[in-house]
Amino acid sequence: MPPATVSTTATNPATPAVQPSDPERFFSQYSKASDLVRQNARQEASVIMDLLWRNLSTSPWFEIALLKHAELNEASNAQVAAQDYDVLRKRVENAPYFQGNVERAAVFRTALLGAVGRGIDRLHIQSIREGLSRYQARYHQFPESLIKLAIFNYVDMTAIYDSNNRLFRYTPTGIQFAPTISYQRYDLASLPAEPFYVTSPKINGTTRVDDKTGKYAAVILVPERIDWQSVVEGQTLGGYFVASVDRGGAIVCTPERILVLPVPQ
Repeated sequence: MPPATVSTTATNPATPAVQPSDPERFFSQYSKASDLVRQNARQEASVIMDLLWRNLSTSPWFEIALLKHAELNEASNAQVAAQDYDVLRKRVENAPYFQGNVERAAVFRTALLGAVGRGIDRLHIQSIREGLSRYQARYHQFPESLIKLAIFNYVDMTAIYDSNNRLFRYTPTGIQFAPTISYQRYDLASLPAEPFYVTSPKINGTTRVDDKTGKYAAVILVPERIDWQSVVEGQTLGGYFVASVDRGGAIVCTPERILVLPVPQ
């Protein structure tokens, strides 16, 4: 019997898996977090966003993920949101991407700093409301001014000013005259929370513009319009600047807001 034949044919090593780009990773995970927010599972969505910003390395995706993590935590964990905003502001003011001439870097810088300012203002207003509630529980009335609220240590003095160092609008109302003059209600400046799951503008999908550039176009519907529009990066539509479009979605900006529009799954 002839000896057994031993095969010496070499096997090709497995082809390395192609790692997703930061935009692909961003939109994929943001879409999952957005679905969780829609299902009122904000804590689980926050975990996804926390892992996401820590695992992104390029601008502006790192910064947008951190911004959205902060906005998501404003109501549930103000301390974490404040820390995120502090890190984000320093990052935008110092990261090379935002100091150079990269396309749309200046747009992202302006929008991110504007969004950080609004986020900090919302945290300050929230802190003021909590201070007013404690003051009312102690004195059965509201103070004549925010300065008095801060002097009595019911809120930090820095929190009664907005991101432009202006005193928040506060007007005590519901005046009573007996037994002494007191205020039973108040009117305070407010800012709407930034939506994580965006319902307007809407995105229908994205398509590749051409194979040469690898760029994408997004089909978007903006408020006060009834027709969907195909847009590419650099266009303005309904007051929103289209800052980035990738296969997984689009980023639209105003000078004070950044909205993420993941493609519906």
